[in-house]
Formats: sequence, C-alpha cells, structure tokens
Amino acid sequence: GKKMKKYYRPPQGKYSESNLKMAKKMGYHTIFWSLAYVDWYEDKQPTREEAFQKLLGRIHPGAIVLLHSTSKTNADILDELLTKWKEMGYQIKPLTQLP
Repeated sequence: GKKMKKYYRPPQGKYSESNLKMAKKMGYHTIFWSLAYVDWYEDKQPTREEAFQKLLGRIHPGAIVLLHSTSKTNADILDELLTKWKEMGYQIKPLTQLP
C-alpha cells in the first residue's frame, strides 16, 4: 500500500536509447550497477570464499552493487559482507540518496 520509487535496471546492463527514453517516459529512474558477479544460477552457487573474494576485492568508491535475490550464498553472507565493507570505510546507502 505504499508508493515506491520506480527504478529500472536494464537486464544484463544492455539497453538502447529508445529503451532508456521509454523507461523515463514511464517515470522510471534507470540505474546501472558497477559491481556484479555470477550469483544468479540457483544450481551453481559460488562458495562463501569465492563470493567474498570477488565482492571484497572489487568494491570501489561509489559502487552500485548488484546481488541477485535468488542467491543462497548472498543471503548467507550478506550481514558479514556489509560489516566487512563498513570496516573497509564504505557506507551503505539506499538508491534514494544518490545525487
């Protein structure tokens, strides 16, 4: 029952000019990720160690991180991952706080 901001993430990061115009016309804010890893195959999940290696090693200032909700690994490590990023000096903020 609450109104939500409309965000659009082009699947696989693939888009066209007309696609972006249509999203804007429909009231969506297009968001692109800058950090992602192969985490979407339900039957081929990365190990905890693989996930941490990729996510901790690739984090960077201003990162927009894409973590798929279908990933059991992501669910299992999320709290620890966010804690580690904070310990590295990063802040976790919602998309609504983007400039």
